[in-house]
Amino acid sequence: MSQADIRAVDNPISALFDLSEDVNREAPRFRKLVRYATAFIVIWLAVDFILILVTIRTSLLIGVLLAAIFVLGLATLGMLLGLNDFFRYYVMRHRVIMSVRNEDPVVKVPEGPTPAARLLVHLRSRNPELNYLYPSNYLPAPLAVRGRSGVLYHLDLHMARRSGLAWRSIGRGYPGFQLFVKVFDRPPRPEELLWLKNAAEDVSRAKHMPASRVIALWPRQGEQDLSEESYNLLMSQVVRSSHRGKHFATSLELIIENDDGTYEFIPYISDRF
Repeated sequence: MSQADIRAVDNPISALFDLSEDVNREAPRFRKLVRYATAFIVIWLAVDFILILVTIRTSLLIGVLLAAIFVLGLATLGMLLGLNDFFRYYVMRHRVIMSVRNEDPVVKVPEGPTPAARLLVHLRSRNPELNYLYPSNYLPAPLAVRGRSGVLYHLDLHMARRSGLAWRSIGRGYPGFQLFVKVFDRPPRPEELLWLKNAAEDVSRAKHMPASRVIALWPRQGEQDLSEESYNLLMSQVVRSSHRGKHFATSLELIIENDDGTYEFIPYISDRF
């Protein structure tokens, strides 16, 4: 941990990143301490439970005291598990932010016959998961995907890799991969973005696996611009799914293909972390 004067700040933005780096370096040590404390509490709860069974027949007062300690131990265990989840979230969030910081700010649109095909080439270059699904020369075509409600949703691209057996049975292991892409020939309106969100959630329920990426793709022409309502929806709405007690939230993302041959992302989703 840095021992410098905590009041001394040069550039506020750089100082924030430095502070984040300091915390990230210490996070593994604190997570290890939390795991040790969790193991100790679990062992003590097991011993305490045995003592309750032994003493409750001979001394009611001691049994009640041990039961109170047992309840306190359960509460402490719950807080430790929550603290461990916080550290895991922080470390992953830090890695994502740093990957975005290190990315090239200008992302070129690759060659391809259609907007969906060009986007797929871009996504393949950043996410090896997609290379397992279809051949590299695969050209996406519009298709209809059925949701849990029975509704058919017409998408420009839907790629899915089946989840593992453990995930399907007990909710553990590999959860699968799903990519949803819908192309809009004009700035998508809020109701159209909500339609895409609902479609991804409905299909995810049908396939029993979460959505990995949900993308509205818009090839911008001329001076077209996104409405403030659509922008606020993109920055606030997430695609939610659940399976066997596991809950997932995936950002609803707009990728704009500009006339100058570059991509624009709202919000930016990093694949490299």
